[in-house]
Amino acid sequence: MQLSEEQKSQMLKRLDEVWSAEQVCPVCRHNEWEVYDTVFEVREFVGGSVNVSGGAIIPCVAVTCKHCSNTLFFNAIKLGLVPPPEKEKKGEKETA
Repeated sequence: MQLSEEQKSQMLKRLDEVWSAEQVCPVCRHNEWEVYDTVFEVREFVGGSVNVSGGAIIPCVAVTCKHCSNTLFFNAIKLGLVPPPEKEKKGEKETA
């Protein structure tokens, strides 16, 4: 999912709010990051096959160190970019 300009702005604002520690890569100690304007998904592992029957999926925003390529993933639901699943909206616990 490609983010709109408004969503990109919202994402960068939220990342600045939540990433309050020094933004240094824990692998190489550099501090230049690339923030992707795409939402990716992390899927539930089901023994190597693709689960298309509704397994758990976490939508994520990727932030990559420009020096060593270490990549961090931030939950797009928690950043407010993607609405929570219907179960979570109705008060049931979901793994996002």
